[in-house]
Amino acid sequence: MSLNVHTTLTKTEIHASNASLWIGLAGFLSLGAGNVLAAGDPTSQPGRLSWSMQCAGPILIAVAIALHLGHLGYRIGKPAVTLFIVGSSLLGLCTAHLVISPDLWAEKTWSNIAQGLWAVGLLFLSAALASVAVHKERQIEHRIAQVRDIGDTDMSNVSVHASFLTLITGSVGFLLYAVGYVQLIEVAGGTRWSWMLQVIGCMLLAVAIINHLEHLVRHIGLGAVIFGVLGAVILSISSIPFVVDPENYNSSPYWAQFFWNVWGVGATCAAISILFIIMRKRTLAHAED
Repeated sequence: MSLNVHTTLTKTEIHASNASLWIGLAGFLSLGAGNVLAAGDPTSQPGRLSWSMQCAGPILIAVAIALHLGHLGYRIGKPAVTLFIVGSSLLGLCTAHLVISPDLWAEKTWSNIAQGLWAVGLLFLSAALASVAVHKERQIEHRIAQVRDIGDTDMSNVSVHASFLTLITGSVGFLLYAVGYVQLIEVAGGTRWSWMLQVIGCMLLAVAIINHLEHLVRHIGLGAVIFGVLGAVILSISSIPFVVDPENYNSSPYWAQFFWNVWGVGATCAAISILFIIMRKRTLAHAED
């Protein structure tokens, strides 16, 4: 009996605190709701409430990561955690000026600032995953054991479970997504190539999750993984109409409405994924009792 409990804890223990999980969930919900609000009226610009929620969402996610700093710093390295926090914060702060004056979205200079900061935030997230890969490489070289894992005495083990392929795939995904946004700044409405990069970037993020499927399912549960993958796939769909015809970005407000709504659904899927993690953590806690 004790052996079974030992195995379960080793495979499924969730270290994130309830506070960090709930704040992360609130962050993705806020981001999703903000995007859905932006799609409310296809003939008008997003309002202050929409921009406020889009601003608050990623910042809450950054706070959730910061609350989990101690364990994450051990697992993936403090430089990576710092990059994740800065990247997420930039994704929120990119719309701060639009919270103050929503009309600025209609001005090219200010919309370019928002898109530029969003791209920089994505670059930080790309660098964060690359930093995790470097952290893993250093651990392999120095044969650092996962001493905090129950019963793990194998010196060849490392605290980063994701493969190098998974980490690099995710890093490249964020990188391509960022480059796609940079091209939106260079060409008003974007080019087919810029939108295509955004689609490919999001799809690579989904592939990265799938590459790490076995460990993720064992650790956070199938439901959380399914909605995580689904969220990344849905986000990639948001840009497909503009890959088909880049003029759709400017020719019809209804395509912009489609973009906002799809983003809202994708972010909500991420929130649901975290909800599954919270439920799993609660179940494990009751099992221990």
